[in-house]
Amino acid sequence: MDEIRIRDLSAANVEDLCRLCVPIATRDDPAYVIGMELKRRWAMDMLQKWGACAKLAYMGTEAVGLIQYEPIPEEGVIHIHCLYVPEQEYWQKGIATRLLSSLVEEMKAPQAWFGDRPTMALATRTFSGEKAGQYPARRFFVGMGFQQVAEDPDFLYASLEQGFAYQPAAKKAVEYVPQAEDRGRATIIYGPSFCPFAYVFLKQAAQTIQEVAPGLSVRWIDRSKEPEEGKKRGNFEGCVVNARPIRSFVLDKESFQREVAEALLL
Repeated sequence: MDEIRIRDLSAANVEDLCRLCVPIATRDDPAYVIGMELKRRWAMDMLQKWGACAKLAYMGTEAVGLIQYEPIPEEGVIHIHCLYVPEQEYWQKGIATRLLSSLVEEMKAPQAWFGDRPTMALATRTFSGEKAGQYPARRFFVGMGFQQVAEDPDFLYASLEQGFAYQPAAKKAVEYVPQAEDRGRATIIYGPSFCPFAYVFLKQAAQTIQEVAPGLSVRWIDRSKEPEEGKKRGNFEGCVVNARPIRSFVLDKESFQREVAEALLL
């Protein structure tokens, strides 16, 4: 068995990060190709802004796992977006533990993001949906010393400063600002994302909308290429039908279709 090596993300291995979480069989699918490109843009933006945003685990020359994160300077906290080992042959080999431990050790040192002070804590949001035989994310993080934030069982943190209790800063939700030109059509607003599946789900949403309203015009807005179009809509990202945001997740197809139908009646 090859030794696990942890490498920081750089321009040299950004392609490994973008391809790792996309199944090999779908890497030529147009939706996934765009999803990977959006992740590449996100990663390059993050590298330019912060100098770091991910670590990759390698066995031999193969990238087998990743951890993605972002500093929140006003909180003194690192938010972990994703910790993922996609292929079953690499599960239960300590890869996720090595990735998280590497980040913890690095963040114990002073960081420029936090005024040359160490990171106060790591925080993350977990979600269910693991594959059969895959270790549940919440159980993993709790086993690594994370604890629950307030009453939310999926919001977890691990303090790196003795006695520090994480209190997330209040953040204003991004709300869609209705536009007259969005009436009588579907509008899908997107941009660079740490997850290539974000775009794939939007493509599924567009198809589901067409099932409810065949022939309905669909406009796609990439906020990074049409910033003014995104700005006037409140920088909202997601699906809008007849100038009404659709809140249901597309994989909950019944709820999603019901919301679309209700929006078209307005």
